[in-house]
Amino acid sequence: MMCGSKCLLLATVMLVLLLHICSMSEAASSFDCCLRYTDHPLHPRFIVGFTQQLASEACDINAVIFYTRKRSAVCADPKQKWVKQAVHILSQRIKKI
Repeated sequence: MMCGSKCLLLATVMLVLLLHICSMSEAASSFDCCLRYTDHPLHPRFIVGFTQQLASEACDINAVIFYTRKRSAVCADPKQKWVKQAVHILSQRIKKI
């Protein structure tokens, strides 16, 4: 009987932790989504990295998220010419490393 109550307590604690982790990941994913694009092009010199957001995943729009030297994230329209050029330049920069 003693093992049964310890196992039940352990299972309860694990369930609470799992629910907490799941709720945190849902909040983070919805917060990290781009909802609109910047109106101002960024010069690739000020961009240190990028990621792509796909509408087919968790977010509503396709976007390229640029990370600047000042540690800010900027959402850009992947169809824009300047965005394509910046992604190309950054990809070339990464290949050289």
